[in-house]
Amino acid sequence: MTTRRNAIRYLIAGATASACPLDAAPQSQLAGEDNQICHKVRDGARFDIPAPSADYEVVIVGGGPSGLMTAWQLRHTNFLLLEKEPRLGGNAISEQWRGVWYSTGAAYQSYKPLEEMCVEIGMPIYRIRSVDAAVINDTLVPEFWGNGLAKSPYPERVKKSFAQFVKDMQALDAEKHAEKLDNMPFSELLKPYVPELKLWFDNFGPNNWGADAENTSALIGATSMDWGGGLDQERYTWSGGLGRISLALEQAIDKAAPGRLRKSATVVHVDQGKVTFLRGGELQTVSAKAVVIACPKFIARRIIQGLDREHAEAMAQLRYQPYLVINVCSREVIYNGSYDTNVPAPSPIVDFNVADWVENRENRDTERPGVLTCYVPRHEAERVNVLDDAYCYKMGETVVDLIDRWFPGARGKIEEVHIYRRGHPMCMSVPGLTTRVAPRIRKPLGKLFFAHSDVEGGITEYTTAHKAAVRVSREVKSVLARV
Repeated sequence: MTTRRNAIRYLIAGATASACPLDAAPQSQLAGEDNQICHKVRDGARFDIPAPSADYEVVIVGGGPSGLMTAWQLRHTNFLLLEKEPRLGGNAISEQWRGVWYSTGAAYQSYKPLEEMCVEIGMPIYRIRSVDAAVINDTLVPEFWGNGLAKSPYPERVKKSFAQFVKDMQALDAEKHAEKLDNMPFSELLKPYVPELKLWFDNFGPNNWGADAENTSALIGATSMDWGGGLDQERYTWSGGLGRISLALEQAIDKAAPGRLRKSATVVHVDQGKVTFLRGGELQTVSAKAVVIACPKFIARRIIQGLDREHAEAMAQLRYQPYLVINVCSREVIYNGSYDTNVPAPSPIVDFNVADWVENRENRDTERPGVLTCYVPRHEAERVNVLDDAYCYKMGETVVDLIDRWFPGARGKIEEVHIYRRGHPMCMSVPGLTTRVAPRIRKPLGKLFFAHSDVEGGITEYTTAHKAAVRVSREVKSVLARV
């Protein structure tokens, strides 16, 4: 007899990988990033480097947010962008299910310069206008950081401690004490408060800046109250999250500079102005007056030849969190009460978004397809598990169980579960990253210039990717003007 449990299809969208369906997941398939060549480079593979076959003013290594925005900034130069995946966008990619756009990573922003860039390329801005909800002790609490905290099932002493924390952080002069705060763990700052507050940030942190309280810079944790909880009324997104920016940027760049975006091109060797990449089974080398390293630095430090000690040591200090994003696709709407809902530890779901909130928040029709984007970051030690198909399917089933617990009857509405796995997507905002480590990585090295959100310090997001792109573009334009 067919049951609702074994009728749900579990899939992962992305590059092709092996399939190993569980009994509860018939017709399933798994996929994610294609890192086969990258792992060969990591393991010390040697390549016969061909002579340069083409010359450019700028070569950009990496087609994630910072690479795309750098290409947009430098669209009037003779540039070439190289991306190892068959799609551009990095951790900001959007997919569709039955006409509903959903995110596989980056969700929203509130950064004005990025908003201005979006308007420049023709994107309308959709304000979220929603205070985040929370699930506390399996109870949905609307507008948690608004009026919800007082109505939550927490004991009174816990509510008072949460409120005191917010008050204390808002009174703290983080800018004045930035260096001290950045070089201490956030967990130290949380010691005067109830344990429930640490459990909150042990999940809120991995979702927003890649680390639990023990591994988070106190500067990042303290300033999170400036924007966390959905109280920022300037937050914006699109149905499907920030991957929609990636798509729009690709189209705008293609129009302004046709043929300059090269996908499925894995860079294996960078020697100052010479960049070698593998595409279609063939090694090619191109030369450039400037090379923008817009890929994560755990990759950069393995492909760059002659990396100096300062950059190498700083890059080696960066840590990256593995991540699963699990989209629950249902033939009927399961929940449409708020854009974002946070869940404290020990829940594996740290929060979930209503994928099409900015278009359908007022839509009272529940008999339509819906998608809940569930964020499931994993600990560093579980990175190898993310590569295991059975592990990923089991996490998908766990997510369905939790959604059904919080919204009784949800399982009967769910038709597909789309799982996207990434091994190193979020640079963890560890102590010292902002004030000590990132500034060393940002320094140009000969013809090499460093972009990506992991070189700006703070939080790995589209905002820091934009800052990196603007900074590195100015650096490159300055060099080109002198040549």
